[in-house]
Amino acid sequence: MITGKVRIKITGRQTMGEESDTTVAEADGSCFADGDGYRIEYIETPAEDMKVKNVITFSADKAVISKRGTVESKMIFAPGHKNMFAYKTPFGNIDMAVQCEKLQVSETDDKNEIDISYQLYSGEQPVAYCNTLIETVAIV
Repeated sequence: MITGKVRIKITGRQTMGEESDTTVAEADGSCFADGDGYRIEYIETPAEDMKVKNVITFSADKAVISKRGTVESKMIFAPGHKNMFAYKTPFGNIDMAVQCEKLQVSETDDKNEIDISYQLYSGEQPVAYCNTLIETVAIV
């Protein structure tokens, strides 16, 4: 597993009925061993006055994506499990859930990948089918 300073690329694909959307975010951060798995940390600035610290912990059977700052959430992905969370925004909280269908962690000599497929819910209502691919490469 690549550790140390890394370049992180997150590609998110959301399908809502007939519509589909893809987003790509990139940032520099760090990846290191943490207990039984690994931890990725980076700062995201989605808008000029916004700052969000992101922490992704993962192992072969579980990933947790936590955000703290202007927006806050803690999404837990474990295949076959539905996990509720509160998405906190400056405008109020939204009750959400994720039903994880697939979590695959892989590594090569030059890249780590976490591939997550899941159903996203707002309250009890399905909102979108999502796939998130998190890639890290060493910064030399």
